[in-house]
Parts: sequence; C-alpha cells; structure tokens
Amino acid sequence: MLLVLHHQILINRNRLNNYQSKTKIMKKFKTNHLLLLVCLQVLSFASCSKSDSELNVDLYKNSPSSPVPVPVKGGIWFWGNIGPIAYYDRDGHQVGNETEAAREYVFKEVNGQGRFEFTQYLGMRNASNCITEIYTTKKGTIVFNGADKLNLYPVEGSFRTVKSGCSAGTTSRPAEAEDLVPMTYLWEIKMIENEPVMYMYEHTDLEKENPIFVYSFSI
Repeated sequence: MLLVLHHQILINRNRLNNYQSKTKIMKKFKTNHLLLLVCLQVLSFASCSKSDSELNVDLYKNSPSSPVPVPVKGGIWFWGNIGPIAYYDRDGHQVGNETEAAREYVFKEVNGQGRFEFTQYLGMRNASNCITEIYTTKKGTIVFNGADKLNLYPVEGSFRTVKSGCSAGTTSRPAEAEDLVPMTYLWEIKMIENEPVMYMYEHTDLEKENPIFVYSFSI
C-alpha cells in the first residue's frame, strides 16, 4: 500500500505546476495544499485503523489545555513550499523538485479539552533521482493564553523516512521524550482575499514583525 501511494505522490506532483493564476501568497498556499493532502494520504493509510490517541487516552489526562477559540477550530491550517530547482528526465518531462515541504495544524476540542494535531512532510531529491521523504506527526494538548499566545504540549508522535532511487527502504519510530518538548508561539489571523490566514511568530517577537510560518485555512 505504501509503495502504491508513494507512486501516487510522484504522479500528483506534476499537477502542482497548474496553480499559476493567484497572487503570490495565495498561489503558494493553494499549490502546496494539494501536495500536503497527497502526502498525508500516505501517512494515514500506513497507520493503524485505530488512532494512537484512542489507544493512549491516559497521555492526555494531566496535560495542560484550554478551550479552542472559534476562529481557529473546525478545519485545517496548512503551509507549503516547493523549491526553485526542478529536475527533468531525458524526454524533458519534469520528475520533481529538489525540495518540497508542507505542514498543517488541526485545532479541536475533545470532551472540552483543547487539542492539536500536527503533520509535516519534507521531500528531497537530487540529480541522480535519489528521493528522501520524511513524515512527522505530533499530537497533544494546547493552551491559548490571552488573545495572541498559544502553548503546545505534545504527548505523542511518530517519524517515518521513505527512501527510493539510489537506495530504498522505510524506517519509522515513535516520538521520544526529547521530541515532545512544549512550544510557545504568538499568533494572529489576517484576512487575505477574504480568506483567513494565520500568522505564527516566535514567542519573543512581541512586535510580530517576522512570521515563521503563514498558514491558510481549509475546511
């Protein structure tokens, strides 16, 4: 199943170049949303039918949490980027880009407890068509402090690396304690082309001058 879905990723990457008509910001969001959704198919199909969260309810009992504000829950917050360097086969067909990256957050409440789910994809390719894809997932609780600060408390997660081309194989491991460190960010929502966009900043960037990621919203 993983090999079939991996092949599906390679096919769908050619579709990413069709998103050319929007503004620069929205084009980047829309294009890479497709990449992220395709990559998440591999991650979800390769997982067990019963989620880790259901099997590890005790992990969440003593983790800090707060209600999730209405403007940020109920959908997917995603970011994506494709590197400027592309590779082509001998017939001139594009086979992929040197780098591809995508990440998403889902904020929700479970029995009144604020929770988050984070997924990240990183793809790397070289001129020899060696491909490395890294999938990261983290889940945990969340605390919203005031109007512009959030604290993430991851309690579980996993890492998977898929290699093909010059070498092949899949490795995976669960997240360990050092991978599950709490994180604090500043955030705000802006409207771009009448669509909500979430800006995230380092917690030390009190003036909110340098966003580290800008996430678009999808239901």
